[in-house]
Amino acid sequence: MSIEEPIAKAPKRARGVQRVQELLDAGAALFADKGYDATTMTEIAQRAGASIGSLYQFFPSKEVLAEALFGRYVERVAAQLGNLKRAPGLSPVRLANQLVDLMLDLRSDRDAAAALSSSVAGIAERRKPLRVAMRRQVAAMLRTANPRLAEKAAAEAAAMVAHVLKIVPTLAEEEENGGQALVAQARKMLAAYIERVVKR
Repeated sequence: MSIEEPIAKAPKRARGVQRVQELLDAGAALFADKGYDATTMTEIAQRAGASIGSLYQFFPSKEVLAEALFGRYVERVAAQLGNLKRAPGLSPVRLANQLVDLMLDLRSDRDAAAALSSSVAGIAERRKPLRVAMRRQVAAMLRTANPRLAEKAAAEAAAMVAHVLKIVPTLAEEEENGGQALVAQARKMLAAYIERVVKR
């Protein structure tokens, strides 16, 4: 007889759905700030303004909450990239802005996913396919903008775009050097690069 792993309980009412999101948001913030191992379930419940019983009702363990949080991150990335894919013909400036906005919108979940990948078995392996899928979608958007762009060149350009996007959340947090101004510079740099790629 095998012992089944505990799984997250799906909420049935709107209030439950909201509570689950609050718990996931609290977990994301704490995992990103303190790391997975140093974060306790009690801290997550307190940060969410929930009882510990409510937390365990939806997430029987910290591992289950971590898996649910990573799952939410994957879903959000897929949804946002899907929205971009359904908007062909974006100018380089608009595409750059949308990609930067995506990174800023998902900053908390992305930071948490990075923290989890070093502590929770399986999440590190699942992050790699997500990165690959994201780069493929960016490459596809670049080839849509420039059908003459070779597949290899599009893949290289998508990798470059991904590396630039990776630093955007860090730039946004630069208080001494004016985070917003640095993000604005990143937008311009990315737009100029995308324009050069699609006008080859």
